[in-house]
Amino acid sequence: MIWFKRFLMSVGVLALLALSLVVVFMDYSNPVVPVLPEHPAAHWQGAADGGHFIEITRSEPPYYFVQVRYESGDLWSEGWLKYEGDNGVALSANEVIAFDGDRVIYLQQRKVLAADQQLAR
Repeated sequence: MIWFKRFLMSVGVLALLALSLVVVFMDYSNPVVPVLPEHPAAHWQGAADGGHFIEITRSEPPYYFVQVRYESGDLWSEGWLKYEGDNGVALSANEVIAFDGDRVIYLQQRKVLAADQQLAR
């Protein structure tokens, strides 16, 4: 019985040693953020499994023309939205929380991309 206890203890010690080595040799570096050379102002939103780029191409406060691009750089959706930030702060791509793929941009509230500036709300 004592040999069995010693065997289990040595297996536990080896498991802890293996776990320690895995933790020490893990790569904790930040992944490289994708960049579109043709659109250097486009802001990446996503993770390693996918995402999209957000770019504000025209700014006529309170109206902004936003383009959403696939990872390849191809245009996914575009349109105008009206944004009135606190104290007149302009809209930036960092303020976009999400894009649902159906022309809806989420800031602090839901905004729909409009094809025409007068239709933006």
